[in-house]
Amino acid sequence: MKNDKAHFIAFVGVMFALIFVLFLLEGTVLSGLGMTACILSLPVSIALSIYDDWKRSFIGGTLLGLSSCLFCLIFASLFLPYANPLICVLPRMFIGITAYWTYFGLAKLLNKSKRKFLRETLPAAVAGIVGSLTNTVLYLLAINIWSGDIMGSLTAIMNVAVSVFFPIELVACMVLVPAYVAVLKKVNHTLIFKGSEKPVTSENVVNNDNLS
Repeated sequence: MKNDKAHFIAFVGVMFALIFVLFLLEGTVLSGLGMTACILSLPVSIALSIYDDWKRSFIGGTLLGLSSCLFCLIFASLFLPYANPLICVLPRMFIGITAYWTYFGLAKLLNKSKRKFLRETLPAAVAGIVGSLTNTVLYLLAINIWSGDIMGSLTAIMNVAVSVFFPIELVACMVLVPAYVAVLKKVNHTLIFKGSEKPVTSENVVNNDNLS
């Protein structure tokens, strides 16, 4: 188990680096608009949250929030107001939680289907949509709560974020999350949990239900 934990910690470190690089790429390209769109980083974060044990469902969103905070500090002249952890980290901790239970519920509901699309792809795609909605709603809510009147000039940017960035993020999560989940499950079983003891995941629960 110690070896498994070491592998998992290293894996989380690699995923944090990946999410941050993707967020940095997105932010650099879109920094002129005063707001970033999580087109690539958000699907990775959601997939990281739902592919494994529910106890780790907060990890993906937390890593995304930390990447956002670090990015805002690097580009302080443009994004410093967003560097507040109560804005960029705390709301995103709930992304994986809502996405995971959506995925778990649908996977259990559709586990008897003969079509792989209904058993695996559809639950992950819907979970991606729910995770994207959670990110947008809670992030903008946090901005409104903690920013006050000093952020009134950013109303136009918020409108762009909702009307332009959000639909793109939604489609990206719906399409990419199922693919990322499949990859992460394969990495999980081959590199992290090498022993006979496996984590309790939605997939394991569904399989156990089929055997009972």
